Amino acid sequence: MASKSYKLIVFFLCAFFWNFLSGQDVDLSKKITLELKDVSVEDALNEITRQSGISFSYSSNLIDPDEKISLSAKNETVEDVLNSLIQQLGLDYSVVENKIVIKKPKKRKSTEKKDNKGRFTINGYIKDKVTGESLIGATVRISGTSTGTISNSYGFYSLSLPEGEHIIEFSYIGYLKNAQIINLNKNIRFNLSLGYNLELLKEITIIADETLEMLEKSQMSQMIIVPQNISKMPEFAGEVGLIKTLQTLPGIKTHSDGSAFFFVRGGSKDQNLILIDEAPVYNHAHLFGYYSVINPEVAKDIIIYKGDMPVSQGDRLSSIIDIRTKEGNLNRFEINGMLNPFIYRLSLEGPFVKKKSSFYASFRHSNFNWLYRNAAPNMDLYLYDINAKANIRIGKNDRLYYTFFYGKDNLMNTQTGNEGGIRWDNLASTLRWNHVYSKKLFSNTMIFGSRYNYELLSNNTIWNSAIQNVNFKTDYSWYISPKNTFKFGFSLNFQSFTPGNLTYDTTSFYISQVPKNRSRQITFYLDDELDITKRLSLGAGIRLPVWVNVGPTTVYMYDEDYNLSDSIVVQEGVVYKSFVNLDPRISLKYRIDSTSSIKCSYGINHQYVQLISNSISPFTSLEVWLPAGTNIKPQRADQVALGYVKYFHKAHFEFTAETYYKYMRNQIDYEPHANLLLNPLMEGELRFGDAWSYGIELMLKRTQGKLTGWMAYTWSKTYKQIEGLNNNEPFPAFYDRPHDFSIYVSWQMSKRSNLSATWVFYTGSAITTPIGYYDFQGYSVPLYGEKNNDRLPDYHRLDLAFTLTLNKQERRFRHSLAFAVYNLYNRENPVSINFNKIETKNGEFVVPADIYGTHEIVTTQKYLLGIMPSITYKFKI
Repeated sequence: MASKSYKLIVFFLCAFFWNFLSGQDVDLSKKITLELKDVSVEDALNEITRQSGISFSYSSNLIDPDEKISLSAKNETVEDVLNSLIQQLGLDYSVVENKIVIKKPKKRKSTEKKDNKGRFTINGYIKDKVTGESLIGATVRISGTSTGTISNSYGFYSLSLPEGEHIIEFSYIGYLKNAQIINLNKNIRFNLSLGYNLELLKEITIIADETLEMLEKSQMSQMIIVPQNISKMPEFAGEVGLIKTLQTLPGIKTHSDGSAFFFVRGGSKDQNLILIDEAPVYNHAHLFGYYSVINPEVAKDIIIYKGDMPVSQGDRLSSIIDIRTKEGNLNRFEINGMLNPFIYRLSLEGPFVKKKSSFYASFRHSNFNWLYRNAAPNMDLYLYDINAKANIRIGKNDRLYYTFFYGKDNLMNTQTGNEGGIRWDNLASTLRWNHVYSKKLFSNTMIFGSRYNYELLSNNTIWNSAIQNVNFKTDYSWYISPKNTFKFGFSLNFQSFTPGNLTYDTTSFYISQVPKNRSRQITFYLDDELDITKRLSLGAGIRLPVWVNVGPTTVYMYDEDYNLSDSIVVQEGVVYKSFVNLDPRISLKYRIDSTSSIKCSYGINHQYVQLISNSISPFTSLEVWLPAGTNIKPQRADQVALGYVKYFHKAHFEFTAETYYKYMRNQIDYEPHANLLLNPLMEGELRFGDAWSYGIELMLKRTQGKLTGWMAYTWSKTYKQIEGLNNNEPFPAFYDRPHDFSIYVSWQMSKRSNLSATWVFYTGSAITTPIGYYDFQGYSVPLYGEKNNDRLPDYHRLDLAFTLTLNKQERRFRHSLAFAVYNLYNRENPVSINFNKIETKNGEFVVPADIYGTHEIVTTQKYLLGIMPSITYKFKI
């Protein structure tokens, strides 16, 4: 009986203490450690419950089940972790009995007035947390709303809001979202650093939605390339080049293997403008196009415009590739390098003064001599380039940047008495000053210049062609309100052209001279981005370029049959021709829901410089640039486009579709067998007409998870109609390729290994082939009909790469090995087909000469590259 009573007392005591403990306040001081990445809010709360024993209660309507968070906390109190989480979610919580109840936040008193009084501005710079580099295109928005802005090309943002407390979210592609509670009762300068490494963060963060900018902005026909995202792509001879990357994107067609030429939406190869920190680069090819002068390791951000081009940049019909280079690490010194059998690169960056000024410098050089030194000991073949940048913060409102780029190619025969070869170089430099005038007004003023020089040498004789320019430009960004940003500015451009002259190397005596040209251009532009409603936004702008040609030069006049009729000698500084054109741009965006939007745009572009070359060879050679003038009208393009963007949250897929129509006037082609070398009358060899292109571009992309990549498909048609060619009938352009498909896949096999592959397919280029043959003195002579009546064989190629990280991720010294195979199944993709050769008894194909007899003309084709393996070692300290 006593035993039963004892057990009963123990039972009641246990029940009492259990009831007592369970009825006490939740212990939020308990410390926990979490390391969660890309998990749902529910999973995060469950983990907190598991470690702390605290239960949560909330309505399913409050939390998006698809929202992912990343949570890092090391030996922190539950209260600190919970407060950070609640701030990020924009919610509130309270302790009810033995549970934590998550609920809507209390309504805050609004001080916003209809007359816009009581509004303040928050502005500042958004930077990378590790390097201190500014982040271009970062999103700043009020949590749970569409009110926000985008940081400009220098990481600066400005946002005007009603007085009061706001939860402001800062996010950037590939980085972790950061939300801050800001009590806005005065104008605030708020600089913020974003990080992508969870180990560096103590607060709770959320992965940024990289499609936010695409859904919110009216800008279309734009693609953003993050250099880190393409670093795993299969390499060609050890380098991930920009052109090979462009080949996998919709709407962009490259020429062929071994070529840097590319064509965008039916435009020719000279209708693409490549900018390095605003300075144009006229030849972006190394080694005839096998390598690119644009090194992704140097780039911080690459933006491609295929249409709807910014009014502040322009004077090309088809595309702008805007490259912003690295500014240098503001916090510590870093060394980055790469080495393979063909090329090596070394870069150094770090602070002059920590957190105030920095530099970045990179040098790249080829290593080809082991390939040819035995077979061709007199050959001197090399390429190199230098990139450098300095970044200085003068004060709170001022920054200075200086960018320098120089690249050179050389292919020479050094044998005495037989010296000769080719060489070319690019130079680009920019000095920029950023200034914040007020809480809403930002300016960017710069002086930049470029030079491209091409030389063909034979003994002491040099054929030289060159183009150079010096520009002054200033533009302003006025952040009127979160719904309205106004931009305006002007630029002044001085340009000179050397269209190919022959001189003696020792005396600079001109053997043959083609008149040089000079031009001046002043351009005014303005642009307004306006959110009309929560769903509808408008972008509208005007670009007004004024182009003038000035002496000294000689102008040749031609009659309607292109025969020389007169010539005029123009004296120094005299204006002999001018053009004034208005280039309007307009775009609209309608957001269907939180995951999709439709866009449309229309724009007019003019182009005042053109590359004169009648060769379809993949190699860059004998390049001559000429300005618009008396005989060459400015090229013009009218383009209209319609697009759709859809994001699938659960699968992390982004789908884009665009259709376009572009009509181009004053397009240039050439008289058959045109003479463009050392010809003062080369403008009489040109023929003019129209071109038009239309198509649809599709892209499906996945950027999160172990398996990432994209698929792109383009269907398009491009036609030309040139007076005096093809009986004045339309014909397909050389770069008319109806079908273009590519796929890029990257699989993160483990923390230290990655496998990637690229497959490219496109319809063969349009070429002219014989429609028959006739006999002449024993030879079969090809007979030609319509221009571009046939096609090269279809092009396809598979590239494969495997990257192995050799160290643990947490170590500062990082190094890796990349094994790549270009053209894995050894596809022979021809770049040309000839119809003028015969086969000898030895089985060789030669052009017949001084041979009488009956010889059958055979068709031959030339291809450049078969299978090509490579191995590359990379390191970073």
